[in-house]
Amino acid sequence: MAIRRQRTLKATFAAAACVVLAACGSAVPPSKFFGAQGGLGGANNGSNGTNGSPGAFVPGATTGAKGAKNGSGGTGGTGNTGTGGGNNGQGNTGGQSNPGNAAAGFTIGSCAGFKNTTGITNSTITLANVADVSGPVPGLFAGAQQAIKAFVAYFNSASSICGRKLALTLLDSQTSSSGDQQAATTACGSSFAMVGSMGAFDDGGAQTVQNCGIPDLRAAATEQARINVPNVFGTMSLNASYIPTEPPKFYIQKFGADVTQHAAMLWLAAGAAQLNGQNEMKGFTDAGMKFVYSSGIDVTAFNYQTYVSAMKSAGVKWVEFVGAISYAVRLAQAMQQQNFTPEFILDPEFYDPSFVQSGGSAVNGVHIWANQLPFEQVSQSPEMQTYETWLQRTSPGAQPNYFGLYAWAAGRLFVQEALGLGGKLTRGSLIDALRGVDNYTGNGLFGPQHVGAKITASCYGFITLQNGKWIRENSGGNYLCGSVVKV
Repeated sequence: MAIRRQRTLKATFAAAACVVLAACGSAVPPSKFFGAQGGLGGANNGSNGTNGSPGAFVPGATTGAKGAKNGSGGTGGTGNTGTGGGNNGQGNTGGQSNPGNAAAGFTIGSCAGFKNTTGITNSTITLANVADVSGPVPGLFAGAQQAIKAFVAYFNSASSICGRKLALTLLDSQTSSSGDQQAATTACGSSFAMVGSMGAFDDGGAQTVQNCGIPDLRAAATEQARINVPNVFGTMSLNASYIPTEPPKFYIQKFGADVTQHAAMLWLAAGAAQLNGQNEMKGFTDAGMKFVYSSGIDVTAFNYQTYVSAMKSAGVKWVEFVGAISYAVRLAQAMQQQNFTPEFILDPEFYDPSFVQSGGSAVNGVHIWANQLPFEQVSQSPEMQTYETWLQRTSPGAQPNYFGLYAWAAGRLFVQEALGLGGKLTRGSLIDALRGVDNYTGNGLFGPQHVGAKITASCYGFITLQNGKWIRENSGGNYLCGSVVKV
């Protein structure tokens, strides 16, 4: 990157451009495997359901999870009452033990030969989640930790991996490279894998996780140094070197040449944001847009009026910003103050309740190209309903968010591959399995991601904010799919 500021400054821009782009992930939907091995223990008596989950296991839960169908066929029996107040669960059919939405047909690997190793005991498999919780923006990626906590509770309520429940260690990367390195060191020594992690400055732990060989299945990797590590993957397969063609194509068709030939690109002049912004401008230019103004914005700048004045003088009609929510809001407010009304475009990470709440009228009319199913469509997605339900059980009052979806999906993908490997599960075999994951959608939570190939997604939906509500702009399904270009 052309600009490399002090870590204290770099930290202030929060997640900035960690998710400017997205991509495509796994051939087998997690709904086909989830909880399946929870039924293995009853294979000798296929009609009995497993116990409901202990009522005290999940904070705030009042009922046990549904009982599981054991064995390979027939209809599951009624589960026993969960301790701590659980109600009777009802077994599912088809040999699955997923509470409520299991799908038949997933093949479970044999547990023969299973060996304990770092992070694995006779009863547990320990996962680590590393996220920016403290620092200049407190709770920056708390949503990722809340989501993986919810997923672990969901899985443990009715499932296991070769008789082992999931245990979870939550670590704080402190919104700094040094914090990320320290957390990675802890995870390497005590956990089998890192799952659902999210950090603005994840370059800090890159060498550490490469040296120890721990599988690092992140919500997303932000810095190129982390992306390049062989044992690091993201359920959002972001890679700033690959730019999707569908967003510029859509906006050229929507707004016409008069608008898209007078474009501006702004980014925070720190960390991954700068590289992402510059690469995105190159990719969009190749797709037919013309940028008449571009600029980095110093993370310490508070007066954005000069940027707005420069864009007005250049005749800008289309503005995209790459950075964090607070900075985008500041830019929108400066444009509103100068009565400057270009089309304002943001990438997927800005689809977040805090953006709408903090931006107010200044962000009304903003456009976002998003690679996830909008939360407004929760009624159409059993997976999103499950995520939101368990999020409230484990973190009452928490709001589902963009990074939380990908952290939850990382838990899904870990379990999918671990169940398939069975007794062959090791750090090395899991890494090998993740390399083969493609077109992963988190069971329908987002557009297909290229997890193993680490190539940015090519499928996006387009939404706009109108009077506090997100409205879909594209027709023809949830996503429009194009290609990606390497810049």
